[in-house]
Amino acid sequence: MIKRFFQILGIAVAAVMIMAGCGNDSGEKAASAEKDSQQKETSGNAAKSEDGSSDYPSKKIEVIIPQGVGTGSDLIARVLTSVMEKDLGVPFVCTNVEGGSTSIGLQQMADSEADGYTIAMNMTNLATLKALGYSELSREDVEAICSVNFDGASLFIKKGEERFTNLPELVEYAKAHPGELSWGTGQAGGMWHMAILKFCSVAGIEVNVVPNAGGGVGLGLTLANGDIDVAVSCPVDCIAQLDSGDIEFIASLTAERQESYPDVPTARESGWDCEVYSTRGFVAPKGTPSDVIAVLEKAFRNAVDSEEYKEYVTSQNTNMIWRGADEYTAWLKEEVDTYVPILEEAGLAK
Repeated sequence: MIKRFFQILGIAVAAVMIMAGCGNDSGEKAASAEKDSQQKETSGNAAKSEDGSSDYPSKKIEVIIPQGVGTGSDLIARVLTSVMEKDLGVPFVCTNVEGGSTSIGLQQMADSEADGYTIAMNMTNLATLKALGYSELSREDVEAICSVNFDGASLFIKKGEERFTNLPELVEYAKAHPGELSWGTGQAGGMWHMAILKFCSVAGIEVNVVPNAGGGVGLGLTLANGDIDVAVSCPVDCIAQLDSGDIEFIASLTAERQESYPDVPTARESGWDCEVYSTRGFVAPKGTPSDVIAVLEKAFRNAVDSEEYKEYVTSQNTNMIWRGADEYTAWLKEEVDTYVPILEEAGLAK
């Protein structure tokens, strides 16, 4: 009887031990599952530090410049990012990706991860890429960060030009010799090309447009060498020839005279109401988190306010402007509404 009792007791104890073991196993599995969940949550918030603040940026940031080395866009991007490196504590690598009226470089940026580590300098060209058939890329495919600079379209002639010395004489000559004059500009479909189309429409003249694949850089030299009759660009792209006196600035397609060139009249003063501006800013791939955009926007704002940038703007006779992310987003739409109709009127829209 006693033997039978201990047999039953042994079985009961064993059962309890097995149950306890199962309970511990379930607890370990539950703890493991909770740990995995926490790890996944941590992974999903990799950009966050322990106190909940953003760790962005934590590595180098690539800035794609969709024009050549030495262009106004290139120089501006490099000046600003050199200041931002000190502010954010990470290196900025500027990469020039030319071609397609800025579409190649912008597309490379748009195809990158939307994490804030690849951004691009943007020009007004983005407004016309789709209309010109260069790319399907549009303002809706990017996140605006800010706008930092603008230039007004400017007309230049070679020093010593005898056929015309000012804008009224140039227009008179062009009307008497339709299609004879070669007007050089930057990339085909770019803003200075838009400037030629718009001014010719307003003035009622016909000219031969000669695009420069490398943008505005080199245009001043091309004019000084006599390879074109008129150059349409901005002062910063022709600064070397302006400073040397090899070319002359005869008219500005702006609302008012440019501050750095108070003696140069506007086209409006001669009776032609024509304004064209090229705006430079920065954009990121669509879907870049808003907190990352905010970090970049603040850093760019600080850089625009820096003495380094102010000195650059003054030395290059260009213009400083500030539009934050929201305002720049609205401006990108306004550019489409302004310039696409010019292409349509000229029969160049695809």
